[in-house]
Amino acid sequence: MGTLLTGASKGTLVKSIMFKAITDTGEGMLRLFVDDNSGTVNLIKEIPVPAITKAGINPAFETRINMDFVLQNGYLLKVSTELGDTFNVIAEGLDWDYYDNGVRMDTTQYTVNTGTNPISTANSSLNGTGSTTVVYASGSSATYKGSSVSSIVIKCYDNTSSPGMVRLYLNDGVSTTRLFTEIMVSSEVHDGTDQSFEKTVVFENDLDIKAGWQIYASTENTQNFWIVVEGRDWKYQS
Repeated sequence: MGTLLTGASKGTLVKSIMFKAITDTGEGMLRLFVDDNSGTVNLIKEIPVPAITKAGINPAFETRINMDFVLQNGYLLKVSTELGDTFNVIAEGLDWDYYDNGVRMDTTQYTVNTGTNPISTANSSLNGTGSTTVVYASGSSATYKGSSVSSIVIKCYDNTSSPGMVRLYLNDGVSTTRLFTEIMVSSEVHDGTDQSFEKTVVFENDLDIKAGWQIYASTENTQNFWIVVEGRDWKYQS
């Protein structure tokens, strides 16, 4: 059992949790617990995991669950797996804090942050090694409180695309990179009346990431894709 989040001094809102297998999975279960840090651990949710054999054109298991769960100061959100399969588990949380002179929603300041970069080098790894490219960098923690990502557009600019995968990762701005989703690429032939492959990943209620964190991307095959990230850095009015 591992700890995902610890409740901050004024509490933490757990918006969502992403589970991404980086190995084949057997049929089993993922479980979430709340630990009051004094000996009491309560099971709050189970997530069924199907048996999946991953491949270059078949993504490993993944799911994102909406939580909207408030975690008390010092309490721990923990996770376990029924089987010995390997998962990246990424919790999207917001630690509550307040500007000393009072803050309203209309005093939050947003700065548009659009990330764009091409990817092209083949990389079959799911653990963040090999060729990956930074496609989004959230604002610095010296200025911003966090960054909200609304959508990520993946667009092939080759004349043809073959079955494969585009992978997206979260990086903590230091050394840790975790895969959080795979997008299946279909076979498409581009011409004057047929468009090339494209896919938009939309994050319901946004994906909030820490200031200073980054999103990386990679492609299974040697194919050319533009990755465009629609985001906003935010802070409080001083």
